[in-house]
Amino acid sequence: MNDSDDVRQDYLALRDTILSAQIATLDRNQSPQSSYAPLVWLQQRPWLYLSELAQHTQNLRRDPAIGLMLIEDESQARNPFARRRIYLQGSAQQIGRGHESFVPVLDEFGRRFGAVMEVIEPLPDFHLFRVEPCEGRFIRGFGQAYELSGDGLETLNHIDPRRG
Repeated sequence: MNDSDDVRQDYLALRDTILSAQIATLDRNQSPQSSYAPLVWLQQRPWLYLSELAQHTQNLRRDPAIGLMLIEDESQARNPFARRRIYLQGSAQQIGRGHESFVPVLDEFGRRFGAVMEVIEPLPDFHLFRVEPCEGRFIRGFGQAYELSGDGLETLNHIDPRRG
């Protein structure tokens, strides 16, 4: 395995094991608002199951712009200044209960989060959102930043500050 394979494996491992994302949405005044939500990664994109009682859900219904940060747990990080993290920018689209993706995605939420999904899945105030990321970055550590591109943002290109 070469270095680029190691980086890709680190990226996919972090992406696929993180249980929640810090999210940024825009409120009615176009001011940034931060929050968090559990997520699953399926069909090459992140999915969120959000209550309409949460401000971030109201924000997304008004403006689909979203930023996500998936970040390594502090207790697992070797250095708090260099926690591994993934930043994604994109838009979120609400997916109705009758959509073909609804059941498979909710099944994945159930597999990942267990019995709590049996309680919240039928609640009418919860809605499924598909995030369509258009750009992103993977920070592996000091001097190890990678632009994400391609299908599912699975192509990693090292950012070399010496190249301008």
